[in-house]
Amino acid sequence: MHELIERELFEALEYARSVDEEQGRHILIQFEIDQPMFSTTLFNVFPSVIDNQSSEIKYQNLAQHFADLCFDVLCVYTKAFGKMPNCEDDPLWIESQAKLLDKELAPLLTSNHVSDKAAKKMREDFFKPKEGEFIQTGLVEFMNMAVDDYAKNSGDEYHDSMLDLTKTMLFVVVRMFNNLYTPVK
Repeated sequence: MHELIERELFEALEYARSVDEEQGRHILIQFEIDQPMFSTTLFNVFPSVIDNQSSEIKYQNLAQHFADLCFDVLCVYTKAFGKMPNCEDDPLWIESQAKLLDKELAPLLTSNHVSDKAAKKMREDFFKPKEGEFIQTGLVEFMNMAVDDYAKNSGDEYHDSMLDLTKTMLFVVVRMFNNLYTPVK
């Protein structure tokens, strides 16, 4: 696996946006078969985090937009890197991801109990690539722009913290796909 160059990313995003409803349903079913826990996390658990912020319809809409962007990420990875690994190859993969994310997110979630300087450092460390890891920078930037464009064009006003949460969750999604497609050494 490698970081997608601009042309590769554009072609993969173009593919993601060209998928019709029937193809999309097939992609989602195959994803659920190959990675049932990851599928549930991406399309049920993560969107519910956004949706549960308020009973306002705008948060339901943002949660749906988030799920749509997760579908785009799924399509980008399958287009660029091929068939995804099956959960039978590593049945504890999602558990290891949850433990890793819990360890990395815990300091961020408790950052209101530390100085602003320390909290900023924790956020910067979270978004830095870990040893041996690379980030799909272009894809993350595209996802961030998609969230900003949605917020701007939706007619609803969102708190910056809610948009930051959505972007952070998309960053986590991209990182998880990187981890899924990166062979364990």
